[in-house]
Amino acid sequence: MKARERFDKILFACCHRIQEEVGALLGKPFKLDPPRFRQIDKEELFADQSGQRVLAHVRIEGDVQGEGCLLADIRDAIHVGGTLIMLPESELASVVQNEDYSEELADSFGEIANIVCGAVTVTFEEQYPKNVRFIRVEQEVVAPRKGVVESVHPIADIAWYVMTVPMHLDGHDLGELDLVMPAHAFGLIAEDHQEIRNESNSPRTKEPERLVANSAAEQVESVQPITRGEKSREDDKATEVLARPVSESAINESNRRPRSSDGGKDTGKQQELVDTLLKSCQEKTGEEVTGLLGGSLEILPEENEIISKADFLDRTGTKLVMSRMDIRGEHQGEAFLFIELKAAIHLGGTLIMLPESELEETVRQETLGDDARDAYGEITNIIAGVYTAVFEQRYRSRLAFAKTCMELVAPAKVDPDSDDVFPDHAYYLSCGKVRYNQKELGRVQFLFPLAALDLQDLLVAKSEPMVEGEQVATVTETVNRSKQVPERESDCKRDDIGERTDILIYTDDESEGEKIASILRHMGYAPRNLHFKDSVSAVVAPCIRLIFLVMREVNEQGFGVAIKISSAGLAVPLVAAGPAWTRTMVLKAVKYGASDILITPSTADDVREKIELNLVKQAA
Repeated sequence: MKARERFDKILFACCHRIQEEVGALLGKPFKLDPPRFRQIDKEELFADQSGQRVLAHVRIEGDVQGEGCLLADIRDAIHVGGTLIMLPESELASVVQNEDYSEELADSFGEIANIVCGAVTVTFEEQYPKNVRFIRVEQEVVAPRKGVVESVHPIADIAWYVMTVPMHLDGHDLGELDLVMPAHAFGLIAEDHQEIRNESNSPRTKEPERLVANSAAEQVESVQPITRGEKSREDDKATEVLARPVSESAINESNRRPRSSDGGKDTGKQQELVDTLLKSCQEKTGEEVTGLLGGSLEILPEENEIISKADFLDRTGTKLVMSRMDIRGEHQGEAFLFIELKAAIHLGGTLIMLPESELEETVRQETLGDDARDAYGEITNIIAGVYTAVFEQRYRSRLAFAKTCMELVAPAKVDPDSDDVFPDHAYYLSCGKVRYNQKELGRVQFLFPLAALDLQDLLVAKSEPMVEGEQVATVTETVNRSKQVPERESDCKRDDIGERTDILIYTDDESEGEKIASILRHMGYAPRNLHFKDSVSAVVAPCIRLIFLVMREVNEQGFGVAIKISSAGLAVPLVAAGPAWTRTMVLKAVKYGASDILITPSTADDVREKIELNLVKQAA
């Protein structure tokens, strides 16, 4: 189902590009209604169609190969083809009525089909993880009720995945355009074809068509990228109770922190303060960029939230320009400013005063030239200055932001479970809609590390509120539970994490990580070494009794991994290991979920001490 959701989102983006490209070719407004998607077989594809249809064959090449097609009613093909060759209105109406599909009209509709395939290809290049090209080849006119279902022509009798979109041209309501693709080739089904046929031939078993727009009346041009219908795995885990065992000193330190019976008052105040500052930053950014460009720029704030890397990427379908922002001052790290590519081109082109017609063309073609790129870079420098000024004036901690570099990002091609492009951990998302001279330019999105804004406790604050006594009791109970060896060998997911693995070691220091692993093996444990970039959720299992986080240097990167581990919902001790610990770093580690600290380089006695403090020694 998740594969289909991602695929549907890409196809949804295709609709927007098809609408623009075909409209530009015809020179008249061309609109598409929200698409619907369905998995059907050949019989279903043609069963509910009457009259002649134009079928343009589509060859699929690249990492995915196969055959597909475009299907349109012959009258619609004549209408758009006749519009392209500029037939007079009266003559166009006549040939549509007579269904006179001449060679000239066939050629012109073929050009439309080329544009559609080109738009789909470009969108897949940007958003699909594999290289895929859609090439329009020959076309033919088919009559569905004249034996086309029983024949092996014009398309094979296999499982198909179909996107259907109603069309409108210059105020005229047309019929529907079908983009037909082989379902198996794109990995959209797991069943074999015979099972699908048997199911589809049974009464009332057709798969319901799935609407993906916000409402049926909504036009494609105004639809924001689709979000997943269900909460992501990372969000679910982030909201679980993260009752983690902590050392006695950590409990004492935790108890000294101000709390309230509602479990989140202080965290709520911090979030409220940060939200107020970020809103001021957006307003001030609008003012400063307005002064730079000469036009009126507004940023309309949206609700801020905690978000994982995977969810952020999943929500965004279009190309983005990402600006890296160094965070300097009392907190150090990196924040990330994202804006849609077309918005960056529009703002950069406006700054260098491109003529209106040239600006529209570069935006449509998504061409970010060197001059426009440099100009947009100046705008991001202004934004960094605005955020620095607001936080310096109104925030208790000294924070500064400095833009370092920019890069083009295709969200669908970024691995959400790695640190590719930007680190994989939880962020605080500040976003808003961008409007310049009343023209909507999409959204601007700013990702901040939670720790930089002192919001890391939000991961815990989302859990069920507890008073202080209950919290300490839960800690004690969890420590006791962590000392119990799993009773059933089946609790261990051997296929996922290896034979009898009971301790995980996440590290960017291979030498120290392997040394600790060797000590643990001699003690009778079964450790497994993992890299910082490796997934946490993939190795979650009841048999895991303890986790070591071994850092080459104690820094924000390591703490980001600690947040990932804490968010995974494993109620087991986490020992943070690294050199040159300071009191501030220890407190940070505890905040991010560490239950104990190990100083490296470590000895066998050091490791044995941590095991005895956090676990009952397992028999060899």
